[in-house]
Amino acid sequence: MRKYQRNDRSEGPLTGFLMGQLAAAFFAVPTAALLWFATNKYLAIWGAGAFIGSTGFWLIIALFACVSIFLPRLFPDLLEKVWHGIIRFEQWF
Repeated sequence: MRKYQRNDRSEGPLTGFLMGQLAAAFFAVPTAALLWFATNKYLAIWGAGAFIGSTGFWLIIALFACVSIFLPRLFPDLLEKVWHGIIRFEQWF
C-alpha cells in the first residue's frame, strides 16, 4: 500500500501577495460601499441636493487599494478603525 505523501509546496512571494490583495478586496469593497451609502444618506438628510457621485466610491476603493498595496500591514488596522468609526457614528447619530 502506498503511503500518503505530504505536499510541501510553499507559496511564492507573488502568490502570497496576490492572495493578500484578493482578501483585501473582499473586505474593502463592502466597506467602501457602506461608507459611500452612509455618507450619501446623511448628506441627503442635511443638505438639499448634496450627493457624492460614483467618483467618490471609486476614490474610496482606490484609497483602500493603495493602502493595501503599499502598506499591507497597515491595511487591517485601517479597516478596523473605519468600522469602529462607522459604529460609533451610528450610535451617536
